[in-house]
Amino acid sequence: MPATAAMVANDDPTAAQLAALAEQLSGRGLTRLAVTWVNHAGATLVKVVPATALTAVTRRGVGFSPVSDAFRSDGAIDPEHRLARPDGDLRLVADPASVSPLEPASGWAWAAGMRRYRDGRSYEADQRCFCQRLESRLAADGVSLQAGFELEWMVLGGHDGLQPAVAGGPYGADRLMEALDYATALTEALDAAGLAWEQLHPEYGQGQFELSLAPGSPLQAADRLVLARLLIQRVSRRFGWRCSFSPKPFAEQVGNGGHLHLSVRRHGQPLLEGGEGPGGLGREGTALLAVLLRHLPALLPLACNSAVSYRRLAPGTWSAPFQAWGIENREAALRLIPAEADGASAHLELKVADLSANPYLLLGAVMAVLAEAPADVQESTAWPALPEPVVGDPARSGEAAPPRLPATLAEASQAFAASTLLRRALGDPLHASLIDSQQAEIRRAEGLGDEALLAASRWWPIVGGL
Repeated sequence: MPATAAMVANDDPTAAQLAALAEQLSGRGLTRLAVTWVNHAGATLVKVVPATALTAVTRRGVGFSPVSDAFRSDGAIDPEHRLARPDGDLRLVADPASVSPLEPASGWAWAAGMRRYRDGRSYEADQRCFCQRLESRLAADGVSLQAGFELEWMVLGGHDGLQPAVAGGPYGADRLMEALDYATALTEALDAAGLAWEQLHPEYGQGQFELSLAPGSPLQAADRLVLARLLIQRVSRRFGWRCSFSPKPFAEQVGNGGHLHLSVRRHGQPLLEGGEGPGGLGREGTALLAVLLRHLPALLPLACNSAVSYRRLAPGTWSAPFQAWGIENREAALRLIPAEADGASAHLELKVADLSANPYLLLGAVMAVLAEAPADVQESTAWPALPEPVVGDPARSGEAAPPRLPATLAEASQAFAASTLLRRALGDPLHASLIDSQQAEIRRAEGLGDEALLAASRWWPIVGGL
């Protein structure tokens, strides 16, 4: 939790706690507060208030029209979206427990927001409220998740703005040396924001980097991803570069992932280790993987939210486009990293996810699926049904290959629309409006060839393009 917000960790902070937090912000020279939320297209939207208005923005909020969830990924309002109307008003309310420095040197702080009706009721289509609700649902059953994201991005510059901004080979120390000032500035920005991170390294693609964020609760993990993207964008611009989080910026290069890592416990006991099954899975851990694997096609448009995401999900590219799980297999959509003698605990990686996803929706939906796994499997005589883990590259398995995940957003949206589990968990208003947004993205991509689609999506999530 950010140090600035430690005193307001409860759900209903007192006026005195909020006043103390505002005073702490003032004492650190933080005079402006950027309150963000993430819309259906996966874009981060913002309202800025004076830091002195902290109490007001956490109690009453600031206005935001529901139409913003009808924005496409390019910023245009889709006229066929059910929210493409001028009626109504919502209040974007800051969560004081999330308040963090954004750029202390220039007086900026940040907070995650969620939307409510003007009478204080939660807005049923708010993404962060959905994530919070599912986290509470699991907690009531004694289940807790720790989650963390890996972010991949490319830094680009040159005369046309499309060249790798730094030289160096895949995972190369030479690239780190070429970009040492950039890496220094970025890690200093992360530290100044109180954003816990675990590692940073040059990735495989040209000018590509990867940042692994420290795990936290689902809500914390989503908040950290949002803040990390803002900081990466800000530091890149300070160097005169642009960063691309697009799942597939260029046809001839690898894409950018946004991998989600999860560990699961029930009443404090880890569920992905200590058993007699493959990779140390016990009965309940096996049941968790089985239900997640079964619902993976329906989850896909939340993990891969853009049309261009499906250009990345190609066989043989380490993007894991098959409905399969594996043990330490980077071509498996669900990758189990088992507990080993090195002391690391077991966790699961959702390998297919990319950074077009709204992290609150993705984590909330994953929790909704995990909540369907039976808790009484320990008492059953039958082992939960789970396919054998894949070994090697599934694309080379011939007829024995596992089924492909949906190959287009249209196919994935059909699976999402047909999921009674997700419709029940999300609620009809949120579920239906997400289908509208998926269809809007499909229409945006219609008629665009591969190169045109990549170019039109390259600078996501800068709404409106360049």
